[in-house]
Amino acid sequence: MATPRVARSVFGPAKRIKVLYSMLAPSSADQSFVRAKSHDAENQVKKKTKRDVEESGYEARFNAMTLEEKLQDLDVDPEHFKKIWRSDQRAKRKAAAWEPKTEAEANAKWAELQKTPDHTTVLDMYRRLGVQPIELAKQRNITLPGGEPPELSPEIKEELDTLRDPLNVRAIGLRPLRRAPEHGIRVCSLQLRTYSIRNLLFFSDFAMRVAYYLGLPARGPVPLPRITERWTVPRANFIFKKSQENFERITMRRLIQIQDGHPDVVKAWLAFLQKHQYHGVGMKADIWEYESLEDVLKVGREIKEGDYSERREGPMLDKVREILERDEYKAAMEGFKSPVEQRM
Repeated sequence: MATPRVARSVFGPAKRIKVLYSMLAPSSADQSFVRAKSHDAENQVKKKTKRDVEESGYEARFNAMTLEEKLQDLDVDPEHFKKIWRSDQRAKRKAAAWEPKTEAEANAKWAELQKTPDHTTVLDMYRRLGVQPIELAKQRNITLPGGEPPELSPEIKEELDTLRDPLNVRAIGLRPLRRAPEHGIRVCSLQLRTYSIRNLLFFSDFAMRVAYYLGLPARGPVPLPRITERWTVPRANFIFKKSQENFERITMRRLIQIQDGHPDVVKAWLAFLQKHQYHGVGMKADIWEYESLEDVLKVGREIKEGDYSERREGPMLDKVREILERDEYKAAMEGFKSPVEQRM
């Protein structure tokens, strides 16, 4: 039977262990196993010992030398060494003077470092070398990052001052505008339903803005009670009947009410919302239309084809017919074919 892979690394060194015969006799020695040394290992120990003796002798002679003799032995220029030593001493004294002695000094140093930008040390290095990067950049017309913006001409300044974003663009980050109803007569109630609250809030805001730009007085969105549905389903059949799983579905709703709106405008509002309906949001609308008592007298009257005078949309349809029969419109639409005509 082969040794398990995990145990091979543990039992591997045991192949190179030699059992001494002295272990058979009772002994007070703590170590029971020793490693067998090869002939090459003994030679390496002798060579290493000889090298160590040579290095120790050189170290003793080097420690006994004077500073001038050490520099001469290392082939170092004494003047260059003195210059480096003085620079090192100055750096140590500067670091010791800069190091805070109390907690208040440490806090003041930390606040100063936080206010200091990262490139200040680089500028200090250039200044020590006699280079002024900011003045040099201005001479060469180089724009520094974070510097002063270039001056604009008076004409451009005047155009920028008069330029502003449209009102509807600036109103995106604000609450939807609303129109005040005159009579408060309810003409439409739109109920939005979804399982995701983010989609519901977004589409409710969109519907309120559309109602404002169509001139419809709208109220809402009013939060309605949530609809919670739960189902219990067995996980399996037969003897596992008691193992059941519960499912829950929560429907969130909002109500938007239109007041004092024309029925045609309300239908256009609903059609626009249906065209741009947001995913995951359902709609259910209740519409109320109010007619005058004179409409009762028109029941059963024969209507001729093309006669729109008795309809509520009669004035609007007459205006559309007038536009379509103009010569300017016919000249502008000459050669144009609608999608229906192109398919024919």
